[in-house]
Amino acid sequence: MKILATLAALLVAVATSKPVATAPRTEAQAELDKRDTEIVYLANCKHLVSGCPSPAETDSYIFYYPASAAANSGQPFSSDNQCAVMTSSYAWWGNSSLACTFPTNVRFSAHIDADAQSGPDYSWAGWGSNGCKNWNCYKDNGRTIITTSGTEWSNSCSSVYYCTPQ
Repeated sequence: MKILATLAALLVAVATSKPVATAPRTEAQAELDKRDTEIVYLANCKHLVSGCPSPAETDSYIFYYPASAAANSGQPFSSDNQCAVMTSSYAWWGNSSLACTFPTNVRFSAHIDADAQSGPDYSWAGWGSNGCKNWNCYKDNGRTIITTSGTEWSNSCSSVYYCTPQ
């Protein structure tokens, strides 16, 4: 009898409960979610090892997501969808053409304007190409897009620019 009463109370509680509020989405995140298209991130990454007196190792990567919502949800990326642009230092993204080839043999080239970093966040910064289509690239706000860690190490990558298909 107590089980039935508890079950009935639980069903009433679930039926009358309100949805849990989620964190508000930024305007840029909402726009990306609405389009739900492919997205490429040009990112700077920092690798830290605990107990290591040397400074963090820095690298620059290009990350590809087949859907922008997956990137914004914190879902892990596939190793086939990342490639190193520069290792042991950050890439100078502006006023240069940087490229890398993914393990799938797709090559992405980014051409970022020299003054792109001085523009406002989410403004047009340049263009990219993967050999199949052209992409528009925009300045991002430096948000962390990937964080991974183990017992004695951590990796964190921040988006400098993001690119969407034209």
